[in-house]
Amino acid sequence: MLVWAYAWRLNPERSNFNAAHWWDGDLGIKNPLEVLDTVLRASPLAIIVIDGNGLVRRWNPSAERILGWSAEETIGLPVPVDSQLLFSTEGEAETRLYRKDGVPIDVEIRTGFWPEQNSHGTAAIFAETGLHHAAEQKLFHVERELERVEAQEKQARRTERRFRELLEAAPDAIIEVDREGRIVLLNLVTEKMFGYRREDLLGKPVELLVPEAVRGKHVQYREGYWDHPSTRPMGSGLSLEGCRKDGTRFPVEISLSPVHSEEGLRITAIIRDTSERKRAEDQLRTLRENYTRELELRNREVERANQLKSEFLASMSHELRTPLHTVIGFAELLGEELEGPLNEKQKRFIGHIHKDSMHLLELINDVLDLSKVEAGRVRLHREAFDVVQCMDEALASIRPGAAAKSIAIETDFAVSTAILADRGRFKQILYNLLSNAVKFTPEGGRISVEARLQGELVEISVTDTGIGIPKEQQEAIFDKFYQVGATTKGVREGTGLGLAITKALIEEHRGRVWVESEIGKGSRFTFTIAIGQ
Repeated sequence: MLVWAYAWRLNPERSNFNAAHWWDGDLGIKNPLEVLDTVLRASPLAIIVIDGNGLVRRWNPSAERILGWSAEETIGLPVPVDSQLLFSTEGEAETRLYRKDGVPIDVEIRTGFWPEQNSHGTAAIFAETGLHHAAEQKLFHVERELERVEAQEKQARRTERRFRELLEAAPDAIIEVDREGRIVLLNLVTEKMFGYRREDLLGKPVELLVPEAVRGKHVQYREGYWDHPSTRPMGSGLSLEGCRKDGTRFPVEISLSPVHSEEGLRITAIIRDTSERKRAEDQLRTLRENYTRELELRNREVERANQLKSEFLASMSHELRTPLHTVIGFAELLGEELEGPLNEKQKRFIGHIHKDSMHLLELINDVLDLSKVEAGRVRLHREAFDVVQCMDEALASIRPGAAAKSIAIETDFAVSTAILADRGRFKQILYNLLSNAVKFTPEGGRISVEARLQGELVEISVTDTGIGIPKEQQEAIFDKFYQVGATTKGVREGTGLGLAITKALIEEHRGRVWVESEIGKGSRFTFTIAIGQ
């Protein structure tokens, strides 16, 4: 068979005979299939045999080498290449097949009968059509490589173009500097910011963009940066300046970043002109300074006006109290009838004069107290006294008014210690809170007074069942001249200074006061006073 195959390669026209003639001829071969298998393995030609069902029965090493499929991948299976091209050839023909890896190969092919013991098959014997196969394979791979390189170059050009677009679109100046400090890359903003053309800067030392006076220090700083390159702002905490081509200097912010490239380590600097921001900051600072000066001047004027007002109120209060005491004194003398009896009408008139004079005196005293508080002239005369006794005295002052409105007063004093405070001011605080409770509690209501110890403090509460205070007004009631609303009589009473003075006096004793209230359900005023001052 091997002889026949070689004969076909040399002279195909004379080699078309039945291989079975070799089996029973003069050679005397007893097992011809063994000979055929030996020929299959040794043949430099590709030999493929299929049976009557089109399944591969033989696939020699040369077929594996040329087509790429191994015998294990083909025996017992349909032919993996185009069987029409492979087995429909009559005589000698050339055709193109495709390897397992997709590479095309041109072959010379011949088919013929292939004997088996129990059946027969068809054999296809073929070889590559010359040395151009290797060249074609190499050309195929070269073409694929060229396509890959071209795609990479196209992507690289696209990336570079995109990088250039981003570089030129950046709002800040961007430069790249090599190890020697030479500028190797810059964008359009750099040209505009510093007034140079691109060709004037490329290859030049970066110190060209720095004020001449600091160029030497900049060289040292730049060399030091290479020892510890990192992404960070340049000269943190310092005022940096750039220098234009015309010599003008302007404030800048600079961010540095190390960049690893094929040419080695480089530095990218992003430079921002902060002239507008610095100008705005300077303007803001000037405005702030002017405003501060004006505010200080206004504050001094207000303080002076408050001082004059306080002095005027104090002076007027003293001046008003002197004649008022005279009116009160004569009203009391007339009421005693020492100069003769008075009829009922005269007694009623004298009673009105005395009552309203006393009310006016209370108002004047409030104004005088306020003036002292504002002027910082409140002087506390501290002494040790019994809290309960002092509270009883304050309650005695308001009981007649409460009785006139049928208001019940309840007490709960859980304090048995003395405190160190101004007794008169302490009674004034209590009287103000109690009189307000009577004033704003309707007839038949109830007022309760509680006192208890809270550590080093005495906590005192005055609770009423009065008209209550809206939540949004509960902080404002301690302001000067603020009145929350009409009393139970339907009119406003007083000056609105009572709670303001009360709060000031409590704070002078290093205590505090607060209120809890609900409309229609009453109010609870609580304050604290330290036991020892």
